[in-house]
Amino acid sequence: MLNYHNLNDVEFEDLCKDIMEKILNTKLRVFAKGRDGGIDITDNTTTHNIVVQVKHYINSTFSDLRTSLRKEIPKVTELSPNEFYVCCGKTLTSNNIEEIYTMFSDYMESDKNILTLKEIDDFLSLPQNADIFRKHYKLWLYSSNILSDIFNQDIFIDCESLLYGIENESKFFVQTSSYDICLKCLESNRIVMLLGNPGVGKTMTSKMLALFWASQGYRVRYNTNGDISDIKRSLSGNRECKEIIFLDDCLGQHYFNMKSTQENELISLIKYIKTTPNKMLILNSRITIYNEAQERSEEFKIFILGDTTKIHTINMDRISSLEKARIFYNHLVFRDIPQEYYKDIRKNRRYLEIVNHPNYTPRIIDYITQKRLYLSVATDAYTKFILATLSQPNDIWKNEFDYRLKDVDRAFMSTLYSLTDTTVDCNILKECYHKRLSNLSRIDPTVDTFDLVLKRLSNSLVKIVDNRGTMQIGVINPSVNDYLKLVFSNNILELTEVRKSIQHFAQYERCYAKEQQENAFRQMLIEGNLKTTTFRSNEEKLHVISSKICQYEIANKAYTDIVLDFLMTPYEGVPTLTDILLAKKNGKQIILGLCTKFTILRFLLEEPFYSCYELFGFLQNKANVINILESVELKELVEITSLIYCTLQNTRVQHNMLEWMVKESSKIIQNAIDKYANYVDTSAYVEDYDISDLVKNHHHQYYIGDGDYDMDFDMSGATEELETWVVKDVKDDLRDIISILPDCLKSKFDIEEIYINTDSSEIKGIIESYLEPSIDDDNDFGHSSSPTDSSDVIDFIFDRDI
Repeated sequence: MLNYHNLNDVEFEDLCKDIMEKILNTKLRVFAKGRDGGIDITDNTTTHNIVVQVKHYINSTFSDLRTSLRKEIPKVTELSPNEFYVCCGKTLTSNNIEEIYTMFSDYMESDKNILTLKEIDDFLSLPQNADIFRKHYKLWLYSSNILSDIFNQDIFIDCESLLYGIENESKFFVQTSSYDICLKCLESNRIVMLLGNPGVGKTMTSKMLALFWASQGYRVRYNTNGDISDIKRSLSGNRECKEIIFLDDCLGQHYFNMKSTQENELISLIKYIKTTPNKMLILNSRITIYNEAQERSEEFKIFILGDTTKIHTINMDRISSLEKARIFYNHLVFRDIPQEYYKDIRKNRRYLEIVNHPNYTPRIIDYITQKRLYLSVATDAYTKFILATLSQPNDIWKNEFDYRLKDVDRAFMSTLYSLTDTTVDCNILKECYHKRLSNLSRIDPTVDTFDLVLKRLSNSLVKIVDNRGTMQIGVINPSVNDYLKLVFSNNILELTEVRKSIQHFAQYERCYAKEQQENAFRQMLIEGNLKTTTFRSNEEKLHVISSKICQYEIANKAYTDIVLDFLMTPYEGVPTLTDILLAKKNGKQIILGLCTKFTILRFLLEEPFYSCYELFGFLQNKANVINILESVELKELVEITSLIYCTLQNTRVQHNMLEWMVKESSKIIQNAIDKYANYVDTSAYVEDYDISDLVKNHHHQYYIGDGDYDMDFDMSGATEELETWVVKDVKDDLRDIISILPDCLKSKFDIEEIYINTDSSEIKGIIESYLEPSIDDDNDFGHSSSPTDSSDVIDFIFDRDI
């Protein structure tokens, strides 16, 4: 039997209404008890031909149910319906059913008019009723095993932060029209973008969508740090593997931390998903960030709004009053709000002021129903407190920070924000927190307060996530970050104190505006402080310092070991040349992002840096040269090989050294070419093709008789032709890449003879995705509408005890 215990009474009534509508093939309406004489559901408010009485009573005794039904007898007699039904949330014995039938036999055809939990469960188990089962989210969620599988890393990959508190959150979720539209978009188009202001439910809806598809056999991949390129690299190479990717705040929580290449990375990922039928993509973004991304990138704007990709955007701000009421009531029920507080909400129908308030968001409702908050106000002042919070939503965390936190708590929170928008390793946070406290004179240094503060703030302001055995710390929800951003913007004294205590490189990026960062980095480099700064990894430290040395043209022997170590260290984080922003200054290239290894090496081979960092002796060592060449991918490998060869040639090294260089580098380059040819990113090539002519040319008309014709598509021929296009372009790219090599090296490679490994099944999938029928845009599908809600339906929700 399905789990009905997680349905509140309103949700159970909705379920019974849907079931009875299908059984009776009649549209039914729900009304407030006080307005329809105690009847829950009827076909007509005037004639009452059909009346359905719903009794939740899932945790009550039959005696309680019987007493309640007896009170309904006079009302049913007065209405005298032609058909009367009882739906109850209990499994009843035959004697129980007979007793109820005896009460209402004058208005029932038989005892079949009584639907117990067993009949309801049997009805939902039938395949033809799957639409009702799926419509009621909590039923299928708790009937599947997906919540018991949330720690299965074969299903949920890198989802520790996503799954934090998910089982509890699912109880508070209300299946809105926005959710239904998103589900429809994913089924039809495999990509959907949820837009809205902070706190409207983008992340919650996205999580529940991900859970649904996980229950359908999809692996879930999650990312909230904005590193979109990592997601694409991590996707299964198996095109038949069903995967759904959820990018939370895909364009950043705040505009200032959006990477310069982020829009292009997102476009590339979307194109990949569109050409891979078994992949889905859920995106969400704050509407302001989304609008700014369009303003900054014309390509992004054209791509998102164009007809080619069909990215459906759902405005999450458009939530109806009825849905707001359901969300509010759900929180009141599952937070066990005491009756005295609930009565204050019901008094004079004041709940209508709450659900119709212009500042209403699910996040504020979650906040004001927390036990520690409602217990802080008098029972008869609860509604006043809620309305005051809605009127001044920005004060939610201000009151918390100003009046409820200790000095060490505030230092903890500002340190956390200085490190991340998402989560950070607990050890890194602890190190930076201690550095912050060391600069506070009023703090007792003999007491280690970190664990005490973490325990105190846990589940109120911060969350603790176990990421494969590593403890990660983050804020409880993004609104805390929003408040801390205001603190950093408006309180220069606090920001100055945090800057004085910087311990980790990430803090510089978050505590200084972009135009201030460069001066801060330059000064640190000159003073030597960057060497003592903590980084996420040694590879990152080597890369950042070497890039900054190049950018600011620093010649300082103290950094020799770092520079030479970087040249020999494989580092996947080195961006490609296309990812780097270049600016012209004094006729030289100034790197605004991190430099490629090629760019750094080219810089180091010029005086005075060549001598300062001892590059001559370094390059005389054959092992060093091999390490450099083997640490980079093909394009950069060719560039660096050409650079080193020309440098050695110009420094007049012994001829046998040049011969060795040609011999060894040609081997390494050949291996890199073979790797490039063997792992072709087909979708990256095809994404820029216009294959409409190809598809048109492979459609053939044939006669089927009686003057009629039909169309046939030659998939094999189309696949073969598109594969030919890809092979040609890959070989052209390889020729372009090696064209800068010295002739003595370039002559070693015959690109025409290289075997290009293209996956015909992948190419077939790309063509199939192009042949998918496009989705007709209409107002009901593309955007969530906000229907006019009758206040009597909202009254029905609140006109009961909880």
